Amino acid sequence: MDGLGNLPAPRSPNMVFGPYLENKIKRGKLVIMFDLLKKASEIVFSKLAEKGVDYGVETVMGGDSKFTLETLEINLKSLIAHVSDIEEQIKNGEQSGKKKRKREVENWLKEVKIIESKFLELEKEVQEENFIRRFLRDQATKLNARLDKLVEQSRHFGELLLDVYDANGPPLLTSKLFGDAFGENVEKILQWVVDEKISMVGIYGMGGVGKTTFAKHVHNLLLERTNYRVYWVTVSQDFNINKLQYDIAKVIGLNISDENGVDQRAALLNQALSLHNDFVLILDDVWHNIDLEKVGNLHHLKGCRLIITTRSLEVCRRIGCHEIIPVQTLLAEEAWNLFKEILGQRTTLTRQVEEIAKDVVKVCGGLPLGIVTMAASMRGVTNIHVWNNTLTELKSLSQGDWEESVFVVLKYSFDRLDPKYHREDNIRNGYTNLQLCFLYCSLYPEDYKIDKDNLISRFISEKFIDKRKRRGEEYDLGHAMLDKLVNLCLLESTRLIKGSDAVKMHDLVRDMAHKITRDNPKFKILAGLSLVEFPREGEYWTEDLEKMSLMQSDISEIPEGMSPNCPKLSTLLWMWNKRLKFIPDSFFSIMSSLCVLDLSWTSITSLPNSLSGLKSLNSLILSYCGYLEFVPCLGELKALRELDLTHTIIKKVPESMENLVNLKYLSLNGVWDLEELPPMLLPTFQKLQYLCLPPHVQVAVEEVESLKHLEMLSCRVRDVYDAYRIIRRSGQRNITSFDIIIGHESEEIDQYPPERLKDSKRINMRRCNLKKREGNEESLVAQEIQELDIHRCVGLSSNFPDDLQQLGIAPRSIKSLRVIHCEGIECIMNYEFSSLELIILEYLPNLMSVVNDVAVGLAPPSIKLFSSLGHLRIFHCHKIKKLGLGLLLDNLQNLKYIGIGFCDEIEEIMQVADERRGGVVSLPKLKHLNLSHLPKLKSICPEEAKMCCDSIRNITLLRCPNVKKLPLLFLPSVDGQSYSPPPNLKEIEIEEERWESLKWDDPTHKDILQPFLLF
Repeated sequence: MDGLGNLPAPRSPNMVFGPYLENKIKRGKLVIMFDLLKKASEIVFSKLAEKGVDYGVETVMGGDSKFTLETLEINLKSLIAHVSDIEEQIKNGEQSGKKKRKREVENWLKEVKIIESKFLELEKEVQEENFIRRFLRDQATKLNARLDKLVEQSRHFGELLLDVYDANGPPLLTSKLFGDAFGENVEKILQWVVDEKISMVGIYGMGGVGKTTFAKHVHNLLLERTNYRVYWVTVSQDFNINKLQYDIAKVIGLNISDENGVDQRAALLNQALSLHNDFVLILDDVWHNIDLEKVGNLHHLKGCRLIITTRSLEVCRRIGCHEIIPVQTLLAEEAWNLFKEILGQRTTLTRQVEEIAKDVVKVCGGLPLGIVTMAASMRGVTNIHVWNNTLTELKSLSQGDWEESVFVVLKYSFDRLDPKYHREDNIRNGYTNLQLCFLYCSLYPEDYKIDKDNLISRFISEKFIDKRKRRGEEYDLGHAMLDKLVNLCLLESTRLIKGSDAVKMHDLVRDMAHKITRDNPKFKILAGLSLVEFPREGEYWTEDLEKMSLMQSDISEIPEGMSPNCPKLSTLLWMWNKRLKFIPDSFFSIMSSLCVLDLSWTSITSLPNSLSGLKSLNSLILSYCGYLEFVPCLGELKALRELDLTHTIIKKVPESMENLVNLKYLSLNGVWDLEELPPMLLPTFQKLQYLCLPPHVQVAVEEVESLKHLEMLSCRVRDVYDAYRIIRRSGQRNITSFDIIIGHESEEIDQYPPERLKDSKRINMRRCNLKKREGNEESLVAQEIQELDIHRCVGLSSNFPDDLQQLGIAPRSIKSLRVIHCEGIECIMNYEFSSLELIILEYLPNLMSVVNDVAVGLAPPSIKLFSSLGHLRIFHCHKIKKLGLGLLLDNLQNLKYIGIGFCDEIEEIMQVADERRGGVVSLPKLKHLNLSHLPKLKSICPEEAKMCCDSIRNITLLRCPNVKKLPLLFLPSVDGQSYSPPPNLKEIEIEEERWESLKWDDPTHKDILQPFLLF
């Protein structure tokens, strides 16, 4: 019967699946899996019943099948028992803004969703003739294996959430305030903020007058003087409520990406912000009225203080500010003092030149931005004729209002960019390379923080940087050019949330750049305008167009058959357009000069075939196009030097890639769906300088060795000895940065993003056998390793330092060490680990101590172990009794974080020598102390000792039933009659019963800490 053979009497689907599906477990999203499985079974068995078939489960599976319903039931139950609680705990923790989910947990939840989708696919296939055999044997067996893996992973999560360390972030980079009024106004605002009757403060003044600088000083002083959480959000001229909601959610650590409605997001913001007792939200550069109800009902939130900066007094009034401060231009003397400060002491002016310089300052109209920019451009100039000429030019041009005057000053600085870049061979379209770099930054949206390394990559693609032999040298030159623009105050230094160096343009500087390019129809800048409709041909897409920026648009549809007539277009920036899914096949047909195409962070699923004809294309950036499955043939793109496919979902490399003989940069970072890398493809790229391959694709070491110009490498190799071959010989070649994964494929691996690879020297060992192979003398010593990650490896002995020496790894260069899920190790380090900044030790069942005291005692006097250590984390090491830091307490002056958890035997955190037991343990930079699930812990340090850590912000003490004291050092107050808590303390998280049982040297100490408690 259809090849099914003779089968026993019919059985209903409920007889097979009923016992497993009728447990009424209705928790979490995985209930969908039960429903789908039951539906599928009902359809299958009903079709069999129609044919008179009895399809017993045992017969279907086959006697030798690894899959049984009992096994699937156990796995499903385990997942269902965990997933709902996990999601609820994560949701509650993230809403507080103090926690974030671990990447391991995030990946686990994503895998659960993938399995859900697999069931949906199977439901569609249930009608197919071969469904029964294929599903119940092949697919179900694979599914069971994946469920096994998920269940195992869920057993080893430990903590689901991590602290969002320094939620306030570091103090903002800012410049010195000039003028008495600034200082007085800062103090006024600080007084208002602590006044419960004043919850909204407005700061207004003309562009370039220093509002943002003023607000940054307020931000930093609030961090320094108060216990408030302080959040900074830049609003900008291209304001829309959706963007502001997401920006506020981002800074408080709230995920609202799953909510589509404005009102729903507002409710989530309100709920999250209401959990914060006292906080200050600074909204910088507000241009329009903001409906505060849409961003969390801020004006009705208890403990919320709102500070806005704006050019408009009317905006302050409409928002409802209780107090308003105007920021005025500088007085003549203040302006001159600021000018001299920026000019610098090395620029010595004669009395005559000084008088001219004062007249130059007057032209700036007391605006700090104009004064600073002009002074920076005149550094080192002492010739009276140059100063006279500068004054004459400024006076002749500056005849309009203040905004026009500022434009003249800024334009003059642009025109005077360093003469050494004015060589004739560096001038294109009337601009020098340095000027082109500056104008390129104006292609980005207002107030956009541009990652420096990413920007320099674009400069290289645009050929703004003189060609060098090595890519690293081109990066160095790019940094020098950006530093020049920063020093001239045409760009501002800043940082991204992830900590990377970045630059941004002041609004007025960007306006000046736009005026320059507006007069030149070759530039069209529509970035950050949230365009919904595709720009019209003729008006925007013109025949002489050279650069077009559509960054951060909301365009969802391009008219079919659209083919803009732009034969001179060289750069098209279209990143961060999440709604863009489709590009017509003819779109690039009349863009023969296109050199740089950036479609990163869009939702496109495929690229049009017209892309294959772009023979001038130099750079194709498709990073983080998370739906991109197809890239057409690239064989004709012989000019292509940069191809970035980071985190796309392509399954095969583009057709005819071997023809890209000029390729210098190739990133396949995070392309998990790539099935294989064709053999001998890499050797065709003989000019390759940068190579990043996905972790699951193992590369042949011989192919990597054939790339003689390679400088930066991220890949996976077979074993330690392949890594040795690459790294040991890199000293004789060009490789200066590497992130090499050794061992088995693992989806847990987190590769460096492309922009960070150039600074890395990391070895990542996964499921390796680390026993040294006899007769193999390969060594890693030839190249310093800065980061060493070892996960689930075998072959390690009780003495970890000896193991590394046997492997040829020099401990002295290691700055970051992670050892997780490894047996055998009893002691991690000795004095040779002299450069460590981060230590993470997890799931080491035999670990007895971190440091070998005897080996440390033998250390040369010049070596101070742990003097650079900033982060120490030890979890799930159940045999460790002491850390072994007794001889090293004086070295821990840079330690910022201590996290110890789930260690059953540990009794004391900070051991001290007998002669010092009544003294003070000084940890001056410690900010976070996280101790949890330590059943035998008796004390953080000896009861007689005290911990002096003025920087401490957060203390977590959970599930530590035997701890009797918090050994914080309480200093007498100014009057000497009372005590004060550590000055930066924000929060103590502890069980209420544990808090009540703690002992105190002075009964007032408990009351002092009461306001910081979080039970």
